[in-house]
Amino acid sequence: TFTSKYGLINANANKRVFQEDSSYGLLCSLEVLNEDKTLKRKADIFDKKTIRPNKEITSVNNADEALTVSMAEKGHVDLDYMARLSKQTKEELIQNLRGVIYRNPEILDEDGNPVYETADEYLSGNVREKLVFAKHAAKSEPELYEINVEALSKVQPEPIKAGDISIRLGSTWIPKKYYEQFIYHLLDTPIWVQNNVKLLYVPSTQEWTITRKSLDNSIKVTKTYGTNRISAYKIIENTLNLRPCKVFDTIEDDEGNEKRVLNKRETAIAQDKQEIIKRNFNEWIWSDPERREDLCEIYNKLFNSIRNRTYDGSHLNLMGMNSDIQLRPHQLNAIARVLYHG
Repeated sequence: TFTSKYGLINANANKRVFQEDSSYGLLCSLEVLNEDKTLKRKADIFDKKTIRPNKEITSVNNADEALTVSMAEKGHVDLDYMARLSKQTKEELIQNLRGVIYRNPEILDEDGNPVYETADEYLSGNVREKLVFAKHAAKSEPELYEINVEALSKVQPEPIKAGDISIRLGSTWIPKKYYEQFIYHLLDTPIWVQNNVKLLYVPSTQEWTITRKSLDNSIKVTKTYGTNRISAYKIIENTLNLRPCKVFDTIEDDEGNEKRVLNKRETAIAQDKQEIIKRNFNEWIWSDPERREDLCEIYNKLFNSIRNRTYDGSHLNLMGMNSDIQLRPHQLNAIARVLYHG
């Protein structure tokens, strides 16, 4: 009746009339247009079912189907719900889904009951940390957690070798003891001086400090790796804090006020020494096999412990969705990621 009197809802004349109405866009969807903006047909809602009713699943044939429904409806492994659907006990479900779901030894639910997770969830995240927990749990309950240890061991990230690890003087993940060893090695610091010249790190400010730097005035400290204006200890301290070395002179201006002026020559010399120290550190840090192995282990533990989770949305039942639209696998997986991970 409307279009017989006023033309298509999408017509320009009607757009001008209804452009302030927020529901106009929805009304326009009632018409499917040709490329030349003429009417091709009315929308599916006039002659097709475009929404499917939500049919509740009340029973399934096996444990696999129970898990699929639990993930689709609950978003997690709900053994009580799965038991009602499958008419199996929780113990039977756990046995039938062995290797498909895993008991997480780190967490309990709000009622203090064990939590089970699907393989894609449990065998992802910080898998090194999870393996430590699983091994600890397996000592007391091997029948429950040996399978966790076996599965987690298989998904550990490939260790990163020393040749692929970039280290710079000042990296905060390197243990303090190695920096101290390097300083004493490079500068031949006497034993009695080592007892006083110590390296400190303050986590709150993320700053390194070398104490009592003035106790050692050897040739290596003041000439080889330092200058008369700035000692090697100070240069190393600046390098640890990722600061360039700068040398200033104090002069008086025309009004007799003191001011600091950059000494370009001394600064250039100090920065050359800084680069020499950096090169020496890069050569020294990997030279000892035991130290190299320890650093590789620390690096992998800190930075190479995460395994990304893959999401499977193939089991999702999207009630209320247009039955003419079939989502592709990657779209279903994206929906699963939103549902399970937030």
